[in-house]
Amino acid sequence: MEHRQGGRKAAALSLPLLRCVPGASGRRPLLLFGMALAWLGAALWLDGCVPARQAVRTVPRADNAHSLPRADPGYLQWLEKQSMLGSAQEITGQVSGTERVWDSSATPQRADMLRAAAPNWLLVDPHAVSTPRTVLHALDQEEFVRFMAQQGLSGVFLSPVGERGDIWQAPSTPSASISAGEDGSNTTSLRLDPAVGDDTSFLALTDRLEEAHIQTGGDLLPAATGLGPDFMLQARRAARFDGLYAMLPAAREDWDILPQTAEAWDCRPLTAEMLAEFRRRGREPQALERDSLNWPRPGGWAATGPVLGADGQTRRWLYRYSGHALRPVLLWQDPSGQARRVFSAAIIRHTGLQRQTLAGLRLEGFWGLDAKKHRPSPARDALTPGVEALDALAREVRRYGGWSLQNEILPPSLTTTVLDTSVDFSRDSSVPAAAAFALLSGDASPLTTLLQRSLAAGVDHSRLARGLDGGVRLDWRPLLDLADGAERVRKARSVPGLSAPEPEFFASIAFLAARALGLAEATAARSEHSPAMRTACLLLLGWRMGLPGLAFVSPHDLTGALAGPQSILPGTSPRVPLWAEDTSGQAAATVPQIFGSLAHQAARPNSFAKDVAHLLRQRHKSGLASGSLRSVQAGPPGCVTALSALPGGGHWLLAANFSGTKKRLRCPLPSRTAQARDVFGGVFPLKENILELELDARHARHILLTPHPTSKGANP
Repeated sequence: MEHRQGGRKAAALSLPLLRCVPGASGRRPLLLFGMALAWLGAALWLDGCVPARQAVRTVPRADNAHSLPRADPGYLQWLEKQSMLGSAQEITGQVSGTERVWDSSATPQRADMLRAAAPNWLLVDPHAVSTPRTVLHALDQEEFVRFMAQQGLSGVFLSPVGERGDIWQAPSTPSASISAGEDGSNTTSLRLDPAVGDDTSFLALTDRLEEAHIQTGGDLLPAATGLGPDFMLQARRAARFDGLYAMLPAAREDWDILPQTAEAWDCRPLTAEMLAEFRRRGREPQALERDSLNWPRPGGWAATGPVLGADGQTRRWLYRYSGHALRPVLLWQDPSGQARRVFSAAIIRHTGLQRQTLAGLRLEGFWGLDAKKHRPSPARDALTPGVEALDALAREVRRYGGWSLQNEILPPSLTTTVLDTSVDFSRDSSVPAAAAFALLSGDASPLTTLLQRSLAAGVDHSRLARGLDGGVRLDWRPLLDLADGAERVRKARSVPGLSAPEPEFFASIAFLAARALGLAEATAARSEHSPAMRTACLLLLGWRMGLPGLAFVSPHDLTGALAGPQSILPGTSPRVPLWAEDTSGQAAATVPQIFGSLAHQAARPNSFAKDVAHLLRQRHKSGLASGSLRSVQAGPPGCVTALSALPGGGHWLLAANFSGTKKRLRCPLPSRTAQARDVFGGVFPLKENILELELDARHARHILLTPHPTSKGANP
């Protein structure tokens, strides 16, 4: 087993394994093989067809004078070469039957090792940044790597990077026109998207980052993929692909219920009336546990158009989708294990071949994907098979020397359920929504309540990952865990510019700060508003950097991108420069940035990014990521404090005022506190272990509490 050594890394930080597997280059399979596919390629060229619009050809049967229409076997072979399941055998074959499955244990919990080595991460969405060349090339520049190190960033989380399903949809298909595929999350291949870069560039970047003691990470494929070769092959009844997706054929006599479609892959959701008619006739699809839950991403059953199969039969398929009809859900519990094979290949490629330390698991589509019982189910049973899949995949990531991260927005009440599995870290769902609500409304009580509940439930906050929305996306659903959550959500949606129809929507921290200050995007960047915008943005970021666990920041956070629900074109992501403004004229239009590009801020001594860097370096130095959240207290209206014990002794106090007026706080401190020092400088006087603070409107302070020498290391 190999280990990374040196610098700020943990003494025995495990390398993701399989670094030296012979032939493990992750090369893209050849698209043309033999004369048959050469003929097919020429035919495709003559027809002027893209893959999604490939016409289904007819080939004669040798034993019949008549022609029987069926899907072209040459085209099906080509599709299989492009599929995830098709590439899984090549990838898993590099491990299966070898000693490498014994190189690391699936059981030990090693989160403390990663927290010590990489507490602070830069989150980069390749589809939301602009660069003159590929994103991998831009990251692999000496000046950018130097900036990350100076910024106090010890990890890069690059996601999503998989090839997207957009190429499989004809632009004329009605359902494709409303797809949100341009955000990159509709993965249909284990290969890298060409817009991101290639495998050679990825390994070169990994080598450079390892030299700078910076870890890498990213998401695996999601439970709800894009609609691509694997789905198409299963719908065509190609051998080996049955059981991969949660789908079943609709009886021909029930086609009259199904939605009208323009072509085979013009997939449409079933309405409530259609489902009711299916059940009136006593037919599938059945109701699932997921359908009765109020928090999952919108989804349900959808139908394909008529699909000509490899056996000559034409079928229409019913299948589960999540988020969009072009996002079919894999079938984890199928006895064939097809979905598990694809995930295993993804883990080997991600953790082993690409040597990525942190693997994000996006399995929300599996939660509750089980037949609904006639009587109420226990809470955990109602989530089958999501919990089981999360536990199994987390163990597999660990077996290859990596760390796993549950990276979906789940209700705060499920945090303990997630952390009871083998997963190393879980995304913090509640604080982003509650802190954003507090900033917009001046009411910090939901934030206080959700944090206090987590303490009462015994949540280990050092195993939470904060800021995985990338500073761009926001979701109000976690507030529904509150008794008055629906009213809170309604109030949040009433803020001008935040009435997005979808539960998850674009809303950067700078956009939220502008809305809280009553500023339009056109005026928020004016110099007279800069101090207020700066403190409000630091207030929101403080609830990632001032609590235990992993902290994530993005280029959108650091540049102050003004991205809101109404400022982004449908199906696109808000772009900002990854480093410097692209003057080539080839970059896509970017959203305005309050604080300027990262290259611009790196050259300024008092930039916003420098303030963030100071906080990131202080949390790394103090070990806050491995700390323990001890208490959360409400103060005057709009105010809240969070006290965390540090592993080396002492405490970190985060005090915040979300209201629009100056407030005075009296903060009781742990016994035998010797000194209270602001991380930005300045020592506060203490009187009888009470710290009195004045906080300006929408302002946060981070205070290090040092114990008397005789009590060092004791954290009551």
